[in-house]
Amino acid sequence: MNHQEVLALRKAFNSVKERQALNHFKDFTLRNKRLKSSRELCVGNAEILEKAIGNLTKNGIKVHLVKEKQEAIDIILNEIGQEKLVVKSKSNVTKEIELTKSLEKKGVTVVETDIGDRVLQILKASPSHPTGPVTHLPAKEIARGLSKFYNIPINDEPDDIVKIVREDVITNINKARIGITGANAITAEEGSIVMTHNEGNIYEVMRRDKHIVVTSIDKVYPDIEEAMNMLKILSYNATGSMIPSFVEVISGVSKTADIEKKFIKGVHYPSEITLILIDNKRSELAGNGFKEILYCVGCGNCLLHCPMYNTIGNEFAKGNNLGGRGLAYYSLYNNEKDEMLDFCLSCGRCKKNCPLELDIPAIIKKIRSSGVSSDIYCFLKSHMVWVYYQALLRLRIDKN
Repeated sequence: MNHQEVLALRKAFNSVKERQALNHFKDFTLRNKRLKSSRELCVGNAEILEKAIGNLTKNGIKVHLVKEKQEAIDIILNEIGQEKLVVKSKSNVTKEIELTKSLEKKGVTVVETDIGDRVLQILKASPSHPTGPVTHLPAKEIARGLSKFYNIPINDEPDDIVKIVREDVITNINKARIGITGANAITAEEGSIVMTHNEGNIYEVMRRDKHIVVTSIDKVYPDIEEAMNMLKILSYNATGSMIPSFVEVISGVSKTADIEKKFIKGVHYPSEITLILIDNKRSELAGNGFKEILYCVGCGNCLLHCPMYNTIGNEFAKGNNLGGRGLAYYSLYNNEKDEMLDFCLSCGRCKKNCPLELDIPAIIKKIRSSGVSSDIYCFLKSHMVWVYYQALLRLRIDKN
């Protein structure tokens, strides 16, 4: 456990909580209920997925529905062709399938365009939050790592760090012909791809010659209205803001109907859009009684309130699978219980602070428990670990 990282994490989490207190939605409870109904309707619903794919295809978007991650990687490599540089925005699904690693093995340079993800990529560090991946890293540590990478002195002022990384990102965006993004939602009624961001990088990435979107089948929503409702809830829980800076709705390639109302495609960029919809065991999980874990929208609010995560940070995780929900998903995906699941305190704070009220403690209990004696063992073990690390953290703070 790195106590400096944990303290930085707590500081960042507290700032989000403060913004949440200032910007609380008046109709938040109703919005959460709407979101839950939407997720219950769409996740695992083959009919709605088929409708979405049909309307996306009608809109001129090339759609690939794939079962396994290697199939997705092979399709993406085919779409990239001979290009050796790809710019990419934040995407948990591309991390899940280890896309960057696979592309780099084939000689393709992948540049993350989100500031936090680019820092993470350069420092070869592990993330700490789905929307704020370097939340746990103090500015001094980031500056040291970037100074070594760029071979220039960089001070630890956040403004200066962002300026240097931004220049690097923009340079690579301007060179690239292919951009890869994730998607927050796919809408069935309109056949649209919906993405949200605060930095503006997705807008630049999607305007390459070819735009490749990589997401999963559980991101389908009935329509734009329900997707927008989700985005407001996601933004509030992730950052404390009512709405993100940018929302992109893509319903086809660039086109115009200015002359005689006839559609002419490829006026500006992108001239080609490919959507990769990945199953990657999601249908299997939904059919085996774990459909609820797929309702998650990735806001990370559970991490803000998890006592264990706020004590040992992203050690209570497995790579990009963060906290109790992440560890549960990792265990189910790999069909084996990860030992870090024993660290869950079963306190229920994640469920209380989840907009969907996902009962992650119950899912974890189902994975790790084999009876009453097992439950007692896990309860005692997790609380002893938590008390130990709390004391260790306090000792290190007092020494400093």
